[in-house]
Amino acid sequence: MSWQTALALSCAAVLAAAVPGTLGYATARLERADSQHAEVLRLRAEIQSVRRTDRQIPTPCMDGRVRNGGRTGAEDLPG
Repeated sequence: MSWQTALALSCAAVLAAAVPGTLGYATARLERADSQHAEVLRLRAEIQSVRRTDRQIPTPCMDGRVRNGGRTGAEDLPG
């Protein structure tokens, strides 16, 4: 076997392994990018939905001592 034939066969063997592996890797990366894009769109829609929902958060009740200058009102009770 001549060196040209040996070189051609080795190049063919390397290409036979490298090309499908590279294509598989590139395909997997593109599929992952598509799924991440879909997830971003889903999260954006969820954020917009939450923003559209006008949730009224009630203000917390003030402690009576704050409104009455440190007094609770129990001082005024008899007994």
